Formats: sequence, structure tokens, C-alpha cells
Amino acid sequence: MKTKTPKESLTILTDIVLPGETNPLNYLFGGELLARMDRACSIAAQRHSRRIVVTASVNHVAFSKAVPVGSVVIVEAKVSRAFSSSMEVYADVWIEDRESGEKIKVN
Repeated sequence: MKTKTPKESLTILTDIVLPGETNPLNYLFGGELLARMDRACSIAAQRHSRRIVVTASVNHVAFSKAVPVGSVVIVEAKVSRAFSSSMEVYADVWIEDRESGEKIKVN
């Protein structure tokens, strides 16, 4: 069996934050961001295994910056470790400044 690298599973999900996805302070709900992360991680895991996958657990998640409405959100996910019947998938979340293109890490 060919050994696969994390780069081969790299998944980049890019989306915009809409008003219906925000709390009363106009920041993206944490659950909405977790759902985006889960989708990106699922795709990365499927690319690695070429099988149907499910999320069994989520380890440490911390949001270091609020994500305002209108932000472009980028979730980058890749398989970091693989075992016989499970995988660990790592995700980073960024927001992109629409004017400068600068990416700011939010998790």
C-alpha cells in the first residue's frame, strides 16, 4: 500500500459569513464554524481513505478571534495521522481581509 502524505488530503473550504449565521453581536456562531471545520475535515479524511467517514470525536478547539459578518472564512484541513480504522485530521481557520488579502488565524 502506498504511503500518503498530509498534502494529498489537503482540503480548503472558503465561504462568506452571512447575517443568518451570526449571533446578536454580528459574529459567526461557534457552532456554524465547527460545522464548516467538520465538513472540511470530512472531505480530507475521505480523500485519504477513499471511504465514507464519520466524526467520532473532536479534540481541543479554541476560537482566538471573533469572525464578523461578511468575513471570508478559510478552513484548511488535512490528515495528520492515520491508523487501521481511524484518522486524526487537523484544521486551521483563517479570515481573509478583503482589501489586503492578508490572512488572520482565528483558531
